[in-house]
Amino acid sequence: MKRKLVRIGIPVVVAVAAVGAFVLSGGSSKADSEYFTAPVTRGPVRRVVNATGTVQTVVTVQVGSQVSGQIQELYADFNSVVKRGQLLAKLDPRNLEAVVANSKASVAAAEARLRSAEADIKMHAANLQSSRANVDAARVTRDNARLQYDRAMELTQRGVASKNDYDTAKANFESAEARYQQAAASLQQVEAQTAATEAQVAQARAGLQQAEADLNRALINLEYADIFSPVDGVVISRDVDVGQTIAASMQAPTLFTIATDLSQMQVKASVDEADIGSISEDAEVSFTVDAYPNNVFRGKIAEIRLSPQTVQNVVTYNVILSIENRDMKLKPGMTANITIAVAHRDNVLKVPNAALRYNPPNAAQQPSTASSSGGAPPDGMRGQGRGRSSLAADRAPSTPSKPAAKTESVSLPQAPGQRWDPNEKVRFTTADAGPQRPGRIWVLGPDGKPQARMVMLGITDGAATEIVAGDISENDVVVVGDETQVDTTVQTPGRGGFVLGIGGGRGGRGGRGF
Repeated sequence: MKRKLVRIGIPVVVAVAAVGAFVLSGGSSKADSEYFTAPVTRGPVRRVVNATGTVQTVVTVQVGSQVSGQIQELYADFNSVVKRGQLLAKLDPRNLEAVVANSKASVAAAEARLRSAEADIKMHAANLQSSRANVDAARVTRDNARLQYDRAMELTQRGVASKNDYDTAKANFESAEARYQQAAASLQQVEAQTAATEAQVAQARAGLQQAEADLNRALINLEYADIFSPVDGVVISRDVDVGQTIAASMQAPTLFTIATDLSQMQVKASVDEADIGSISEDAEVSFTVDAYPNNVFRGKIAEIRLSPQTVQNVVTYNVILSIENRDMKLKPGMTANITIAVAHRDNVLKVPNAALRYNPPNAAQQPSTASSSGGAPPDGMRGQGRGRSSLAADRAPSTPSKPAAKTESVSLPQAPGQRWDPNEKVRFTTADAGPQRPGRIWVLGPDGKPQARMVMLGITDGAATEIVAGDISENDVVVVGDETQVDTTVQTPGRGGFVLGIGGGRGGRGGRGF
């Protein structure tokens, strides 16, 4: 029984002694906290912008029908390689042929009406000539009768001619005058008929032209019964089957979708408005697709479009990437996860971003020439880090501004029928990598306490940030955390320490590298 009590008592005494020692030492472990440190290293920093997009063909042509009818034959299917002018489908031509026959009959009737009108005009021309001759003859007869009448009147007044001769001459004159008036009236009537006949001829000619135009349209529609490929390419979609009736009354129905060249593809990426200012057409671009997660595809920015796309108050801009698809792995419609390298620095000082987020427990008592920077947030945490001290901001070197866009000569592929000048497009050949900003890091001093150092920060890749200027050198040891402040984003299941994957050393009393 005694041995059992002794075995129980010894651990109890040890525990009581440990508690007493803890109380005598001040009752707190924060005063002697261990600091987690990391070295200042030199190497590359690469800032990227991530976006998503869709793989597309450069030129996609939707082949439709301009006439209504029933699909009689199909000559192309999915994935068929077609040439320009190749027959793709054929509609039932019987209705169209009937329209052509009707139009031909209308043309024949119009030609007959024109010939009849032209014959009438010839007849009226002859009548007109005869009427004019009759008028001339009646005029001569009237003038002669007037002369005889005047002479008979004079002789009668002189008593040479008898009264009977005078009356006969007068009657002859009046009769000749009446015949002249009748001939003149007949001439006017013939002239009017001739003018009417000429109008009928013009109308018949117009009717013939209209009938011929209807015939031409009917012949063209008959040709539309045969549907040909407008470009060289590959059929990526077929939307009709044999026997299906298509109606082209309002808009042309789509029969086939043809991609011009699958070896040259493009990706239409949606870039957030906060990132679009950092992108230039000279930026390096890579992307992956879910079908080939281990393959990284390369591309070039062909165009940064100016038209904004707003969806649920989120503004994005379309960036077109030009892609080589020689091995035909990429297919239209694939989702692309895009990485655009907007800035790159080689052989620069850099610190982990955890060092910029760290503040010791007594940070308010530490002397500092500027307010706390709050660290360098990743690209996705925008709107933070503002309100930095004006003193630190004044240290940022001024850089001459460069034009964000300019017009220059470029060579871009064009589809048939496109007549715009690609040399007149706006090209975005420069971009802003982001302004330098002040920050604060903590270095363990000779007494083992963190000391603040003000630095100027450059670009960040989300894990490390470039140090542009400041009282810091390579291999200096910076504090990234302590046992009183555990960053839950980098905890380990063990003691709650940090795992940054960077080698380090003990930065002084109480310091612990990792």
